Amino acid sequence: MKRTEKQSDKTTKPQVKKKITPKADKQVVEKMEDVKRLVHLLQVHQIELEHQNQELRIAQEELEASRNKYVALFDFSPIPYFTLGVDGVIKEVNLSASKMFGIDRNKLIGKHFVAFIPIEEKDIFNSFIKTVFNSPGKNTCELKVMNKDKSRFHVLLEGLEIEDALEQDKKCQVALIDLTEYKRIEDSFKKSNEELKILNTTKDKFFSIIAHDLKSPFQSLLGSSEILATEIESLSQEEIIRFSRQLNDNLKIFYVLLENLLYWSMMQRGMIEYNPIRLNLFDLVKKIVRISNQSAVKKNILIVNSIDAGIVVYADADMLRSVVLNLLVNAIKFTSTEGQIVISSTEKNGFVEVSIQDTGVGIESGKSSQLFDFSKLISTQGTAGEKGTGLGLPLCKEFVEKQGGKIWVESELGKGSKFIFTLRKKYS
Repeated sequence: MKRTEKQSDKTTKPQVKKKITPKADKQVVEKMEDVKRLVHLLQVHQIELEHQNQELRIAQEELEASRNKYVALFDFSPIPYFTLGVDGVIKEVNLSASKMFGIDRNKLIGKHFVAFIPIEEKDIFNSFIKTVFNSPGKNTCELKVMNKDKSRFHVLLEGLEIEDALEQDKKCQVALIDLTEYKRIEDSFKKSNEELKILNTTKDKFFSIIAHDLKSPFQSLLGSSEILATEIESLSQEEIIRFSRQLNDNLKIFYVLLENLLYWSMMQRGMIEYNPIRLNLFDLVKKIVRISNQSAVKKNILIVNSIDAGIVVYADADMLRSVVLNLLVNAIKFTSTEGQIVISSTEKNGFVEVSIQDTGVGIESGKSSQLFDFSKLISTQGTAGEKGTGLGLPLCKEFVEKQGGKIWVESELGKGSKFIFTLRKKYS
């Protein structure tokens, strides 16, 4: 029996092993399946990662291409561009801006933009930058900027805040549109418009002079000539002489008025030519005094020619004659009976200073500066009721300045006037 039991034990153990082995195999198989699934998942994930990496590479290449395009557009744009921080410090600058300012862009970066703006316009720029960072959309302003050589450009600033995911600090991009040429043309148009207004004004004055100011001399001429023409047989010798002298005086005045109108008309059209020659000043003044003396004698005014007989000037004969004649006629007109007019000269620094001084009524201080202005044309009656066009003194100024000289007046109301002008002694 014992053997049988032993044998029974032996036969039992193998049977136990047979029951355990299939379970272990099953677990191994299941683990293998898990590993395969895991490997498959990893492979799928790897493929997805590769796809994602490929997309990232493509996106990066596109971003790089876009960045290169932006850099190219920014750098080579014909419009000057700056990228500025909130404090106005330059962070980026393109080649056009560098060229406009005449400074290498590496030296511009880090500088305050306000350093290139005139002091009087810095507040405008600071207000502009503040507005750019505090309001949406594009903002603009006009001001002047200075380059390296302190030359000024009139520009239009266009500013826009820009976002940068890589930087936390705010910044804006500012474009500079050069308005210098536009402003020059605009100023030219304004100047032309002002000149046109002046021409229209002077045209109206021209017609006014013809219609009114020349009427009085004509009436005097007609009156004197009519008496001589119709009543000469009944007139005495003294009366004929008196009317003849009046006629002569009026003709001289009329001639000066017409000559001034002619010169003024030619000047408006740019037809006056400057032909300077060497002239003996004393001889020229002597001839003009002789022409004007009858008017002076009529008012018992003494004209003294104190010009040095040896003084020679370099001037246009017609212009100089017109200047002296107008100043002398003007002095006679505003000098009372028994007065005196002295014409003298002095040499100063290569110029001859000519003065015509009278003992007349003088000029109010507020009117002195207007006497030589074509746009004013002040016409005042003389001490004997003489009339004029107001063209004489402005013409004198034009003719004197055309010859490189200056003209001015020294006067006090009630104490006479002294008109002074300069002439060159020699060609220069």
